[in-house]
Amino acid sequence: MRFALRNKSKLIKAFGEPFYLQLIKCLSNHFESNVQIDRLEIEGLNYQVIEVPKSSSEIYQFAVTREMYDVLTLAYYKTVER
Repeated sequence: MRFALRNKSKLIKAFGEPFYLQLIKCLSNHFESNVQIDRLEIEGLNYQVIEVPKSSSEIYQFAVTREMYDVLTLAYYKTVER
């Protein structure tokens, strides 16, 4: 399975390039190490969500906006504490 992250320029503008690079690094590691990508339902959100660990205390959440073939198109949703 592969991924595509939406809104690169908006993410860099809002959070900075180091944050964006950290998102990409965590996503790459997550997709390389997991054959099955688990999806969650969050009340009030119309999209399924995947959780990607940042550290032992934080998780990035991404909305799955589209799936075509083996590519998930993702939008950064938020960072949550464990």
